[in-house]
Order: sequence, then structure tokens, then C-alpha cells
Amino acid sequence: MHLIGTDHPIQDAYDKATGRARYAGDMTLPGMAHIAMVFSTIPHGYVTAVDDSQAQAMEGVYGVFHCFNTPEYRFNRYRSQYSQELPDEEPVFARHVRFVGDRVAAVAARDMETARRAAALVKVEYQPLPAALTFEEALEGKNCLEGEEAIKLEYSQEVGAPLPEEADTVSVTAATELSRLHHAAMETHVCVADYVPGADELTLYSPNQSVHGVRTVVADMLKMPYSRVRVVKTTMGGSFGAKQEWTTEPVAAALARLLRRPVKLVYDRAAVMRSIVCRAPMRAEMTMKFRRDGTLLDIHLELLSDAGGYIANSADYVRTLFGKMFRCYRIPHGSIHVRLVSSNTPVSGSFRGWSSPEVALMLEHTMEKAAKALDMDPVQLRVKNVLLPGDSDPKSGLPIEEVRTRECLLRGADRFAWEENRRADAAFNAANSRYRRGTAVACGGHGNTYYPRYKDFAGAFMRVCEDGSVQVEVSIHDHGCGTGAAFQMIVAEALELPLDRVRLKEADTAHTPFDFGCYASRGTFLVGRATQLCAQRLREELRAAAAQKLGVSPDVLFFQGDTVRSKDDPSVVLSYKDIAWYSLSELCQEITAEEKYHTSTNPGVTGAHFAHVEVDTWTGLTRVLDYLAVHDVGQAINPAMCVAQVQGAAQMGCGAALREELEISSSGMGTSSLAKYHLMNAPDLPVIQVELIQDGCSQEGPYGAKSIGEVSYVPAAPAVAAAVNQALGSDMGRIPMSPDRILEYVAKEGC
Repeated sequence: MHLIGTDHPIQDAYDKATGRARYAGDMTLPGMAHIAMVFSTIPHGYVTAVDDSQAQAMEGVYGVFHCFNTPEYRFNRYRSQYSQELPDEEPVFARHVRFVGDRVAAVAARDMETARRAAALVKVEYQPLPAALTFEEALEGKNCLEGEEAIKLEYSQEVGAPLPEEADTVSVTAATELSRLHHAAMETHVCVADYVPGADELTLYSPNQSVHGVRTVVADMLKMPYSRVRVVKTTMGGSFGAKQEWTTEPVAAALARLLRRPVKLVYDRAAVMRSIVCRAPMRAEMTMKFRRDGTLLDIHLELLSDAGGYIANSADYVRTLFGKMFRCYRIPHGSIHVRLVSSNTPVSGSFRGWSSPEVALMLEHTMEKAAKALDMDPVQLRVKNVLLPGDSDPKSGLPIEEVRTRECLLRGADRFAWEENRRADAAFNAANSRYRRGTAVACGGHGNTYYPRYKDFAGAFMRVCEDGSVQVEVSIHDHGCGTGAAFQMIVAEALELPLDRVRLKEADTAHTPFDFGCYASRGTFLVGRATQLCAQRLREELRAAAAQKLGVSPDVLFFQGDTVRSKDDPSVVLSYKDIAWYSLSELCQEITAEEKYHTSTNPGVTGAHFAHVEVDTWTGLTRVLDYLAVHDVGQAINPAMCVAQVQGAAQMGCGAALREELEISSSGMGTSSLAKYHLMNAPDLPVIQVELIQDGCSQEGPYGAKSIGEVSYVPAAPAVAAAVNQALGSDMGRIPMSPDRILEYVAKEGC
């Protein structure tokens, strides 16, 4: 391979570094209206009146829209597939508001300053209702209307059969509580909608994770044919799950159609933190049963989750969480009991890893307690129980293939000087009264596709241009991490072309094949495989056209770079350009290829993270001293991109473990500023060391690749949290382990 496995910058690195990259927020269309939102200021109640007279009187205001003067457009923000049967629970403009930040009204004006000034003049009257802001209040049904139940979903499930009772076993139970998290993507939520009245055509430009998912929701909401709604995925400045649910797109679409002109809706940081989605708060109690030798026998999980103001994806999220429990360890029998409540707080939604990081926090916290109860080294306990090559995922029934979790643990322990660090920590702690140090490890697993939960497929189309370069149509959704470059490399590798001879754009419902979107870590694994196969098919079309030109059998022709040569005649050298010109002029056709591909596998993709921390027991502050992440990725398409993904994920996980929390005040107001949401920044951390294990290739991924974008985040917070507990000799299960919580523990325990 001449490109796969080598380091390359992301496809738009130059444009981003020089400020030339064009985001949706940079777009300006003729006659465009700018939109400013009016959000609910109470957590629960009814809008009884909207006085928009002052706003309407302002020069440059095109209109004020709210529940009393617009059609009752309704949608489901989580719906991403045409076949999903989900209730349209959410109106574009709410009369029954369910949280502080619910959409109440919107002002359209000639510029953003005018729109925002006018929005501040809109007066809304409410009839308040009792609100539930905590788990306890939601469980009591404090916010329930007549006929509503406090528990929105309750279910139990098990995988495997309980093993016969054994006399000498050890049971360990650990309680874990997870906070709400903000995604903190650099780019906020934006949508530009362009409506053409005469043709009744609507085009949406937004940084989203599924152009076809957006089209499904918007077209059904507006009762428009899908063929008249076009969605274009724009350059994205990060998502981490926040841009795979639809909040700005339905609003912009509805207003563009009502105004019969283009509109742009841009959320500022406060609006994103209040009104988009956050990671769900959860309370969990996990019980593990082991033999005395450390063999894991059984896991049971009691889970309580809060959906926030709307159910959105929460019912699906907690169901998916149980499946993710089986992606790392051999679990003969696992069971779960889930309760889902809905409170009057920000809506819970998709977050990087889609429940894998949450269940990893529960698993790894319990595993740490088990290591102490069994008097076993934490690395060795995990090595004894991880999935091995030849094993199957007990829930899906699929082979886990060449999984390398064991190697991640052993190689990581050696490189991180595991035993030496633990001994040094013990000596340091014995000699210090203020600072305490701890070293810990955590594992995590994830998937590569929807399969087998859904039949998952992808398509690609390619054409050879007149100059021999190649144009690719494939529905990729780059989050800003360089997926486009990876796909260029896949195509260029298959066709033996330089990277600059392969051109591709991102997903566009008018031009690229149908695709479910960037979910379930399916992008490179599945869509990339379709792209690889399409490129190989295009190569054969080139060979066939060359054979016709030469009047020979295709079998005597071979490729060397971007040329076709003959085994029988060394003087024969045809460039891709020569072949393209011949096909156009003599065969009267372009050289094209199309591939439709569906997967039948979902191999194991895992990693092990090692963290070394120092806790200041006087201030409660924790400093990460050293960090190593070892990941089983199969063949890395672009290793530099994989390393960057892991480093970013580790930084994100350190923040989740130690600092980040979207708090809710007694009035229902959530944190709405990064000044009060304490992100972990790169200067706060040491250099994140990364090692990629690449010999556990997948059967179906392009060139053996597996996923990395989500699994890289899964073990991060559990490793740091375990290191803090190791430092303090504690069993804290509430995340984040903020300075206040650490000081509260120190004061209580006297350590």
C-alpha cells in the first residue's frame, strides 16, 4: 500500500488555518432574513399571551412568529430515518413549555443585530405549572399533567443464562452517578434555509450528521415531497453528537417557507447550552459476581435516566446502553432494569460514544471495587475477563473477530510502567499529607455499524473526468476531524492515484447516495468500504475500456500507477486520461462505477487508557500527570488522524471526570456560559501518549480498518476517575469529581 497507513493532513487544513473555510454561519443569500429566537424563561407552564407589537414596529423587522400566529408544525428531533415511527412530540413554537430554553417565538429581520434587539422586546406571559428539576421530583411525578405517569419507560432485559450457584463467589456493588454534559463544539448550531416559492423547493445548509435524516423530518413536517427538499452538509466545526438531532433545521425551514425568502438561524453559546441537547444525567447501581480466581460470572445493572424536557432519543439511548455493556468483557449472564423519567430540564440527547462511555464508567467503577475485594491487580483482573479473538458478542451473536483488548492492556501496562508507578504512588502518599497520587486503568469497547440491530448499507458513485482525475459522490459527514482526507486516501489507494487527483464533497441529498448518516461509528468502516469497492470497480471499468481501445483481452493488461500497461507489449502505456478520452469519443460514454454495499459483521473495537493523577487535598484540584491510550483500530487509514482523535477524546474524558457539569439552578436555568462550564483545556494536561495496535484487522472494513472516533472516548473518564479514587483510597462514584466534591469527601473521611 502506498497511501494507507501514512500520515496526511485533513482535507481542509489549509483553509481552516488561514480562515478561508466557509461554514454555514458565513453564508449570505440575496434577501436573506436573520432569525433571533425567544426562549422560555420558566421550566414548565403554558404560554398564555405574546405581545410582539414593539418588535413588529421596529424598522427592518420582517415578522414575529409564535404559537398563536403560525401553523402547528410538529416534529421529532431524534428521528433520523424515514422508517422510524416516532411521535411528533415537539412543536416549532411551544405553547406548553417544558424547560427553560424551550422555543417560544422567533423574530425575522434584515440583520442579526435588529433581530436580536427586536426579540428582546417580545413580551411573553405564562401560566406556570409545577416543575420537576431533580430525579426525586421527577420520580414523584411533580411535573405530570392529568393522566401522565412519572415513569416514561420501564423495562428489564437479560442476555445469557444465570450460571449455577457456586459456593465460593464474591459479589461487588458500586453506585455511579453521571452529570449532564455540554458538547462544547467550537461551532454552534446554524441553519440556512432557502425557499423558492415558484418551484416550491427548499434547500437547507447545515453542519449536520445526516442530510437524509434532516430531509425526512423537514419534508414530513411541511408535507413536502422529499424530492423538493434538498439538504447540504456544510463544513462542520465539531459535533460530538449534538448535531445529529434536529433543532435549528425545522425552525429555519418553517420560517423560510412562511416568509418566502432565505433565512439564517444562528444559535449563540448560551442558546446551544440551554436549548439543544446535553448528555443525560444517570444514576446506576451495578452488581458483579466473580469466582475467587477473578472470573466474571454475572452483571446486573439498575439504571435511572432523565430524558429532560422531551423524550427525544432517551428511550432508545438506554436500550442501546445495555448492548454496549457486552463489547469489552466476557459476560456469561447480564441483566438490566431501566427506569426513564422526564424532568423540566434541558433535553437529554446524543453524546459521543452513544452510551458506551456511560456504561464504561459503571463497569470500570465496579471492576475497581472488585479488584480490591479479590485482592487482584486491576490490569490482571481485566486481562482475565476481556473478550478474545474467536469470542462472540453475546447480545448480538456476532463474532468479535480479531479483537486486541488483551494486548492493549498488557502493552499499555508495560509502556506506562504500571507496577513501578503504583509502588511509587504508595511511597509518595505515605510521605505526604497534602498531595495524593494514583495510577489507574480502564477499558472500553464500541461498535462499527448499526448491524445487526438494523440492516446497514451504503453506496458510492464515481466517474473518471476527461483529464483522468476522479470525482466521487459519497455521503460522508466530516465533523472536522478529516474524514474527507481518509476517504480520498481510500480511493487514491485503490486507483494508485495521487491524492490531489481525487475530488469529493460531503453529503448532499441532491447528489450523493442515500445514507443513514454519521452514527454508530459507521462512517469509515461501512461507507468507506463501499467507497473502496466502488473504486476497485472503477479500476476494472478503466481496464475494460483500455482493452477495447487496444483490441486485446483485459487479462493481459495491468496497472502501474495511473497508467494501464500490457504484459505482451512493454511499449503500450495508456494514462487514465487517454482511456477517458477514448471512452468519451469512441464509446460515447463516461467511465463510471457504482457500488451498493451492505455489511454483515460488527467486529470488536476497543482500547485501554492509563492515567496518573495528583490530588491536592487542600484545594480539591486534580492534576493529570501522565496519560497513555492504547487502541485496537485494525488498519489505520490515516494514523495521524487516529492519534489526534484519541488525544482529543482523552482531553474530553479528563474534563468529564474532573470538571464538566451542566448544572440546573432552583429556577430551572441551566449553565449557559463557558465561563461557568469548566472545560479541560490542552495546557491543563500532559502530552497524551497514543499507541495504535493495527494487527487486529476487520474482515469488512476498508483495508481492515475499524472505528476510532467514538471508542477513543469510552475509557477516558473511567481511567481518570479510577485514578482519583486510587489516590484517595475512596469509592466516589459521582462524576465529575470536582474540587468541591473531593473536599467534601476529604472533610468527611479525614484523609
